[in-house]
Amino acid sequence: MQTPLEKYFALRTKNLFNHLHDFELNGDEGSMHDLRVEIKKMRAVLKFLRTIYPKQQLKKPSHLLRYIFQTAGAIRELQLLQIWLRKSQHEVILSTYYSDQKLAFMIDQFRINSMQYKEDFKDIITSCEEYIRSTNEILAEQYFVDLNAQVEKYCRRNLPITEWHNLRKLIKQRLYSYNWVTHESDNDDPNFAYFHKLQESIGLWHDLEIIKESFSQKQVWLSQNIEVQKEFAAAWEKLESSIKQKEKQVEDLLAKQLLTD
Repeated sequence: MQTPLEKYFALRTKNLFNHLHDFELNGDEGSMHDLRVEIKKMRAVLKFLRTIYPKQQLKKPSHLLRYIFQTAGAIRELQLLQIWLRKSQHEVILSTYYSDQKLAFMIDQFRINSMQYKEDFKDIITSCEEYIRSTNEILAEQYFVDLNAQVEKYCRRNLPITEWHNLRKLIKQRLYSYNWVTHESDNDDPNFAYFHKLQESIGLWHDLEIIKESFSQKQVWLSQNIEVQKEFAAAWEKLESSIKQKEKQVEDLLAKQLLTD
């Protein structure tokens, strides 16, 4: 009988190829988001395996998966920027710095390399399969228990904002690893809703911080175009206000008491 980890790995294997195929066909924000989520889940499995087995033996699949994730991330960030700018009606900034042509080029390049990514996925899966089969379920259970304790320790009032993104990654690892363990019932995770909402809120805050960072990197405020200057002033004000709202939501969630069994 397959362990929960084996079943989880098999599902990730199927979904990786399915979502890559969907992005090849559609090239849209939704299919890219789904692909990146699947890559994150596979990376979570690799991270767990590297706590048990020699890291050197899993170095290549980790490197391959990280490279694809980062390449996909560049597309995802531009998609999010475009969505935000269109929603905020900042078309001049959009066309000047974050054009559809640039995004189309990035998507085309990803599609050109998709055959290689499929081969990389096959190599990653082959490298991990034996380790997955050999892993005792007790090790996965202990890993989840340790992660859960770390997350609960992190989730406290006045957690420095510089730690939020790391907390989100830890929460996601914890949520994923829950699925690698046998549970008595389907509702055996009293804090799931809280952790999911917290990581989602941190994610929304982080998306806005990425937009802010991109504006800074491109030094949009230095443009000699009067329309760009006007739009940037309005965009920056809206961005700062939205970030403060998201920060408040995260702070409120961190101030809440975790449920206990």
